[in-house]
Amino acid sequence: MKKTLVIILVCAFVFSVSLVSGIAASATDTLSAGTVIKGEELSTLYYIGEDGKRYVFPNSNIFFSWYDDFSEVVEVSLETLYEYPLGGNARYKPGALLVKIQTDPKVYAVGNNGKLHWIKTEPIARALYGNNWNKMVDDLADSFFTNYEVGGEVGTDEDFDPVTEETETPSISHNRGFKDKVVAQTRDRNERICGQLDSAVNRLQTRLDRWGIELLTIGDDLVDICYGLSSNGKMTGNALRSVKKATLCHEGKTISVGLSSIGAHLKQGGFMGVCEDDSTEPDTTAPEITDGPDVTASGTTAVITWTTDEESDSKVIYAEGSFATASSSEATSTDFVLEHSVELTSLSASTTYSYKVESKDTAGNLATSSESTFVIK
Repeated sequence: MKKTLVIILVCAFVFSVSLVSGIAASATDTLSAGTVIKGEELSTLYYIGEDGKRYVFPNSNIFFSWYDDFSEVVEVSLETLYEYPLGGNARYKPGALLVKIQTDPKVYAVGNNGKLHWIKTEPIARALYGNNWNKMVDDLADSFFTNYEVGGEVGTDEDFDPVTEETETPSISHNRGFKDKVVAQTRDRNERICGQLDSAVNRLQTRLDRWGIELLTIGDDLVDICYGLSSNGKMTGNALRSVKKATLCHEGKTISVGLSSIGAHLKQGGFMGVCEDDSTEPDTTAPEITDGPDVTASGTTAVITWTTDEESDSKVIYAEGSFATASSSEATSTDFVLEHSVELTSLSASTTYSYKVESKDTAGNLATSSESTFVIK
């Protein structure tokens, strides 16, 4: 079944490329390095390297590991195509996918300069590429396996970082050694883990969209591990990332959403991070009070505590008796925090107080709790 799917995808690739001539611009006499070309009435795509040679994309999966669509493909005359001698095959983008061959059960991560790294266990694959790592595995024909070299093994999730591999190698020219690798930013462990899951979700989302496949569990591991949300959208306290709103690209617009909405947006085709055009939509989502408010009263003092899903300020509004019959007072803190604590002083003994809490985020969106009471005994 898997072999059949690969054949179908390759056929779809050839058919799709045959349509490029209707949408691509004509080539000039001199093509710049980094241009993807196809010859008139031909379906094969080539990458022009800085060495003046053309590198062929053996199949659709390799092409789509580098590009989202055919919009950058330039159609040229056969005479122009033949001016560029063949230099070899284009290889998978480092970090983007996993590969295996049918005669070898090992699954490999693709590194820079065509290095393949055996991922020794399933838990390591899951840590690097998410719970749906198996959907990121491509079967590589034995004849193309010789384009790669087996490198070091991946025995722990710290032995290989897909995001760093992608960052350091943004183009085929970098992967071929025509350009120096880009220096990747140093990240701590939590940033690395969540960055890998972010990237894995986006890569898988792109692939499933291309195939027309819907995966209802997409992003569940990212939401659980990095944002610490349970299935009912409440905080579990296990988040590796600082708890805040998440930024997603949804229908071409960059939006900021509450943590409980991440999964739904991913299932609707959203991507983690900002859109390429970065047309950011204003933050209109209020903070969510995920825990509390709770009261600890002693003597003539009460401390009100609660938790929000993003950093916001703190305010307690309170009154003796009920708000309907008494004037209210306020106690505030302008610090933007997740864990809120406000102290009320000079309270009257043997008195019931009504109160509610408010938290406002940096964009001015306000969350308000329901009214409740406590008693100073």
